[in-house]
Amino acid sequence: MPISSSSPIDFAAIALEMRSTVARWYNAEVEIVDPNIGEQTWDEFTNTYGSSTETVLWSGKARIQPIKSETLPDLDVMQGSVRSIRVQVPYDATLPLIRKGLQVRVTDGGEDVVLEDLVFLVRGAVNSSYGWNRTIECDADIKSVA
Repeated sequence: MPISSSSPIDFAAIALEMRSTVARWYNAEVEIVDPNIGEQTWDEFTNTYGSSTETVLWSGKARIQPIKSETLPDLDVMQGSVRSIRVQVPYDATLPLIRKGLQVRVTDGGEDVVLEDLVFLVRGAVNSSYGWNRTIECDADIKSVA
């Protein structure tokens, strides 16, 4: 069916269709975690806060994809490697802004269980105006495991 240049595009209808299409590619499970939010108790005797538990902001199906590799210099004992990762989760209007510093933890790596040993640090997650899914850009230190 041709689209007339004078007829408006129904972005909402397209987004609904595309959400179900891209969801077929989600084969992993993740949690989006805020490691800094939690109930803290002030200990007046030690003059410090007690331990805090992290807060899981969202959990569910996802697609995980490496996007590029940035390697640090080879310094023998200090060898390291940072890998950029793209995590796509279903569009959820109730999910707040996924900001830098949050973490994505893989609870089911789909076809790659090694992913379950990694924690991804969120760099940002500004989304498209189409809203088919939420794309989260992360970094993973592949020398360090969860």
